[in-house]
Amino acid sequence: MDVLYCIILGIVQGLAEFLPVSSSGHLLLLEKLGVGTPDLFFNVALHAGTLVAVIIAMRKRIVELVKKPFQKTTACLLVACVPTVVIALLFKHFFPSLLNGEFLGFGFVLTATFLFVGENIKIAQNRVLSFKTSILTGVLQGIAVLPGVSRSGATISCLTFLGVEKRDAADFSFLLSIPIILGSATVETADVLRGDFVLSAPWYCIAIGVVCAFVSGLVAIKFFLKTIENHSLKPFVIYTALLGVATSVLPLFGVKI
Repeated sequence: MDVLYCIILGIVQGLAEFLPVSSSGHLLLLEKLGVGTPDLFFNVALHAGTLVAVIIAMRKRIVELVKKPFQKTTACLLVACVPTVVIALLFKHFFPSLLNGEFLGFGFVLTATFLFVGENIKIAQNRVLSFKTSILTGVLQGIAVLPGVSRSGATISCLTFLGVEKRDAADFSFLLSIPIILGSATVETADVLRGDFVLSAPWYCIAIGVVCAFVSGLVAIKFFLKTIENHSLKPFVIYTALLGVATSVLPLFGVKI
């Protein structure tokens, strides 16, 4: 894997991690199209780049939580992580075949469906975060372990569907991404250490990819937080729906994906 592929994958990881389009789905799709090769170590490195990006972007809220850790938001974050971890482990140990991208097109379409529902249907108004909304958000985040299903899209859509304001939903989703990205990177690091691995690219190429993931992730967060309050998520609905259909249909016409 050369430096160009590392740059492309880094930029895609950063953008797709925080925009509601699925980073895992895009990276897997690019790999299937010949852009880069599967590399757990590189994935861990890219996760580290996006983790730093979200910590910097959400630093004010993080400082508030650190100064006053015993508050409702902290409890809601912890509650949301529980179903996510349980569902992710169930997929990993009992349904690993679902994580290889066999249903990638379905994952993108499911993301589009979540976004459409969250944008157009609300069962309540002006609801604040609660343990109930956090548990449901954690369940949707667990489902997002499937390639093509956007973590940010699923969590934000779940919260807005339940009546939480868009900006509050986005803030909670990005805060929730911190323990999830950290946990995912830890699991992947353990997988790397358990096996014999060879770097698919020189260290400087990987470093460039990490920087690209960091910068693009920071841009994506700031752009999305400014956009979500005043603009519709319809463009993301259309994009993920079309991508899902194309990913599912093109192989029928001999296009290898």
